[in-house]
Amino acid sequence: MDESVTDRLINVDISGMSGPELLAHLDAVEQHMRRLRRTELALLERSPEIVAQRPELQAQLDHLRSLDLEDLPLDDPPSPT
Repeated sequence: MDESVTDRLINVDISGMSGPELLAHLDAVEQHMRRLRRTELALLERSPEIVAQRPELQAQLDHLRSLDLEDLPLDDPPSPT
């Protein structure tokens, strides 16, 4: 996973953002979180022997399976800056 995407999303200064810019940023954060959760889900599903040994991992796997992890289309994608 590209750590620079995560760093960029969490280290941005939102104080000067307009309403639409803030909404676009929050959409980008949500999409990134969904990708991270899909990656976590795939890792857990490929490691059944490890998950079987750790109840907390089974609980996390169950939780991730209950989420809608599909990408949401952006109504108004942010313009590149």
